[in-house]
Amino acid sequence: MASPQHTRDDEDPVQQFSAAALLEWKNNVETVIRGIAHALNNRAAALSAVIELSRDVGDEDPEATRSILSSELSRVTELTRAMRTIGQPKPGVEAFAPSDAAEESLAVLQLYLDHRDHPVTIDAASAPPVRVQRWMFVRALIALGAAASNGGRTSRDASVRITIIADGDWVLTRIEGITVGMAQLSPYAAELTRAMGGQPLEGQSGFRLPSLAAVRQREAS
Repeated sequence: MASPQHTRDDEDPVQQFSAAALLEWKNNVETVIRGIAHALNNRAAALSAVIELSRDVGDEDPEATRSILSSELSRVTELTRAMRTIGQPKPGVEAFAPSDAAEESLAVLQLYLDHRDHPVTIDAASAPPVRVQRWMFVRALIALGAAASNGGRTSRDASVRITIIADGDWVLTRIEGITVGMAQLSPYAAELTRAMGGQPLEGQSGFRLPSLAAVRQREAS
């Protein structure tokens, strides 16, 4: 199947990708679901403990109990957001800061139980805005981090660091300190990149997209 082109808002985005890309995302989703199940079990245990504590007649600090309960409920809300991220995408091009998409991606990547000893970080503080389908950018970051964390570290103890920076009219997203064997994008990340109108980076595990400013300048000319 050919690499995907730009998707229209009325197209089913899932049908735009090759079998290899869809299999990669399916494996990622299964991994995340296991992480969510594990996290929900922990939240259930914690909430049960809080309820028992609140019933304890000797509990003299109800404010602390309420604080713990609020914290646990916030974590459940975060898991709900992660489920929405890996769920059915909502098509539509929009302008956004890569740092916002990075937070959404990291919330999912943190649920990868097999990679918890090798955390993924994303440095996007100085990245200019882009205008693409947000879900594609988020999933490209997830695919990039998952593939590198799974087998592309320079050492067993190294974490995975993704940087997103400006480079002229482009916004570059790439993994720092990658091994030679991982110096290319995974199928899903590569096809997402092309669907967003970007380009995979040659000899690197990363991709580039036109900046929002470059897109607007092109549209005005």
